[in-house]
Amino acid sequence: MENQKQGHFALFRSLLSKDWANDTAKFSLWVRIIGMAQYKPRTVDFDGVKWDLQPGQMVTKIPYLARKLKDSQGNEKSAKQVRDMLEFFAKEKMITFAGNRHGTVITVINYTDYQADFEVTKQVSNEVTNKPSNHAACGIAEVTKKVSNEVEQSKKLLEQEYKNITQTHEVGLSGDEKLTPRQKGTNPRAKKTNPRASVPTFDRERFKDTWNCKARQFGLPSILSITTTTEDGIKRLWQSYLKQCKELGKEPRDIDTFINGYIEFGYKPTDWACGANPTGKKYGIDTALRQKNIDQILAEEG
Repeated sequence: MENQKQGHFALFRSLLSKDWANDTAKFSLWVRIIGMAQYKPRTVDFDGVKWDLQPGQMVTKIPYLARKLKDSQGNEKSAKQVRDMLEFFAKEKMITFAGNRHGTVITVINYTDYQADFEVTKQVSNEVTNKPSNHAACGIAEVTKKVSNEVEQSKKLLEQEYKNITQTHEVGLSGDEKLTPRQKGTNPRAKKTNPRASVPTFDRERFKDTWNCKARQFGLPSILSITTTTEDGIKRLWQSYLKQCKELGKEPRDIDTFINGYIEFGYKPTDWACGANPTGKKYGIDTALRQKNIDQILAEEG
């Protein structure tokens, strides 16, 4: 009875044939994401903030997910391990995710393709079961027709709602027929006539954690928030990287993997930046994102 009260969701059997599904941690995380995703628009409270979620979306924090993934000895996965799994799902075009200090929104791509019909099957079952036996044959036909119509209406509504969120959020609809003006490059932001057009979306909490780890290692100033100056530096870094990829004919990595890798593995603070200068000043994140340093590090990687 408890399972009935909490509802149910669909999982394709083809999932079992995927190579990555042999990884029990990935399989468990994927089932949890599907199970926690909203199946209809809903506003939820999380970390003191109201979130307007659409079908296929959930809000959480990566450390929370890590605590849910335990092995038989009760050992939890690390936040980095969970983030790596989310990046794998994103690379496989199964999800998109982005967050801030209050939470991370995970969006299941094409959620409505296999959940919309499924949500109506409970009504089919109930109506067919409750029909009087002397009208069973006729009743089943009527219910089938009725529910088929409702399935189509439900799918159209969910698909429209899902399209609507892509007008303001970068979530995964595939196929040219589903591309929004932003994705096609026909709206002001995509054309870069909007002043915010070239500001990338990235996991701000992850970037702060990466820098602060580096700062502790070298005794540099840490950051509590990402300022406009720092964000401009990230923008310069990303644009320089995209330009390099285009020139070298390389496929760019996702922004979070790149900018965090740049800080963690690419940037090496000089003695001067660490305080070996006449004033003894230590230089932090904004120095790491100076164009001169960006060009030098990218040239070394290239």
